[in-house]
Amino acid sequence: MRRAPVAFAAVVALALSLASPAGAAGDPVKDRKAAQARADRTAERLAEAETALAEAEDQAAAIEARSAETQQRLVGLRERVRALAVTQFVRPGEPATFGGDAGQTARNQALARFVNVGDNDALQLLRGAQRELEKQQAALRRAANARAELAFTVRRERTDAMDELDRIAKTEQALAARQSTVKAAAAQRAAMAAGASRSAAAPAPSGGGGATGVIAAGAWICPVQGPRTFTNDWGQPRSGGRGHAGTDMLSPRGTPVVASVSGTVRHHNSGLGGLSYYLTGDDGHTYFGTHLSGYAASGRVQAGTVVGYVGDTGNARGTPHLHFEIHPGGGSPSNPYPTLRANC
Repeated sequence: MRRAPVAFAAVVALALSLASPAGAAGDPVKDRKAAQARADRTAERLAEAETALAEAEDQAAAIEARSAETQQRLVGLRERVRALAVTQFVRPGEPATFGGDAGQTARNQALARFVNVGDNDALQLLRGAQRELEKQQAALRRAANARAELAFTVRRERTDAMDELDRIAKTEQALAARQSTVKAAAAQRAAMAAGASRSAAAPAPSGGGGATGVIAAGAWICPVQGPRTFTNDWGQPRSGGRGHAGTDMLSPRGTPVVASVSGTVRHHNSGLGGLSYYLTGDDGHTYFGTHLSGYAASGRVQAGTVVGYVGDTGNARGTPHLHFEIHPGGGSPSNPYPTLRANC
């Protein structure tokens, strides 16, 4: 009977070694900190790449608009030249006029001189418009190449960030497994010291599906309860000429999103944001989160209650994250980064 504690100690030691990350004496705490630092740096690079891509898209849209105007102007110039040529062929020697203001008359006269005697001023009208269009089309090709390179950079940085967040999740699981094993060993030792039956079962760690209910507590609770990384991307350019009105918190798909304060939750769905929620807080502020993969609690909720799960719905396809906004007093949004940095 004296050998039982020795055997049990060996089993515990084996379990602890299996709960540790692979590698030589890996330290989950240090591993997590290193992965978090890498994820934070990657999040900054991703935000910079997304900003550059949005600026490139807006620039390309502006060039396309100018190119379309130039093409319309060319069509008008060519039609006038054809009309003048017909006029001079049918009624040679007659002045070709189209009416209009003084500026229009001067342009028509220049075109008439071009048709009649090949005047260089009129020829320049057509050639100038054509050169302008060629430059714009070349700029569009350069813009397309730049957008392709930036889009590749965004995809690469996005993948790197999610890989680091996955590493954080694995190290957190390793830490949880280690803590569970230590608690089980401590409970078993306590039971044996008290003379409990050898058949007494050690407490099993809790588990299950997606988190629900109240899972966090505090005066102000970080909305993403799991691996996350974010940077101060407030106001940065986004596609369509928009400015970013929140903070993007990257996190693995399915990570619980909770109410930061007690209040009332209302679900919302839109093409741009996808699955979203509004939290009218008891503190007088309104909180908005979007791109969820699914909903949880709504209505009256306690702080820390799961209200949804991180996803990539709306225009966030491929980048699971929570776009989070704070509207002080329910008004216009303010930069949420300082609050998130202090509480997440």
